[in-house]
Amino acid sequence: MTAPRRPDAQPWPVVLVHGTRTSHSQWDRQLPALRAAGHRVLTPDLPGHGSRRERPFTLIEAVTTIRAAVGAAAAGSPVHLVGSSLGGMLAIRAAALLGDEAERPLGSLTVCGGAVQPTPAAARAYGRLIRLTDLLPGTADGRFFRLLLGADGARAYLRGGRAEVDVVAPAMAAVASLDLLADLRRIQVPVTFLHGRFDQLRIQERAFAQAAARGRLELLPYGTHLVNLTLPSRFNAELLRVLARAEREG
Repeated sequence: MTAPRRPDAQPWPVVLVHGTRTSHSQWDRQLPALRAAGHRVLTPDLPGHGSRRERPFTLIEAVTTIRAAVGAAAAGSPVHLVGSSLGGMLAIRAAALLGDEAERPLGSLTVCGGAVQPTPAAARAYGRLIRLTDLLPGTADGRFFRLLLGADGARAYLRGGRAEVDVVAPAMAAVASLDLLADLRRIQVPVTFLHGRFDQLRIQERAFAQAAARGRLELLPYGTHLVNLTLPSRFNAELLRVLARAEREG
């Protein structure tokens, strides 16, 4: 049985890491709920994305960005690290490194749609698929994203700008170079894989959850890869539940 949070305890800060070709604005639909629950929230842009679109994407700079955000958020408190898709895979790598850094205390890791260890060939193929979306009708004017994510979801996905297609190849190569299962074995804080039922990147979710010492799989009975944008109210309630549980256990 886990102890309840003390009445005077402040909720831990949260760092949210976005996916490929979107930006910090991917999390627009989570910010009100997280802040209303008392969490301070940081939403960094990865290199090559959002406000940092002019920066070349490299694995080192991407992971450094996440670690720096955790350090900035901490202020003496453990930090929840949450990543979506590419951001989730990079968050696993960052969390494995943060375990050795007392000045950047990690409290928990939540990964949404990032439970797959891509081979170089699979990463290249997935990268080509992402690039092909630019050829679909309605991509340039946003109609494709409104159809896929709804008007409000598309607005959040695109508000911070859509990264250039040139960022895809180095981003996919970066995650293909990682050993995510080995990284998960190094993480000692609670790790939750929070996936929509129809998420295409939950292929290895059971192996990933089992690799972490305190890993859990939370499979939602609804939702696709960007469930945080398409069904934010339901997703937000689940995310807040996962974060509160980590604080009780921590």
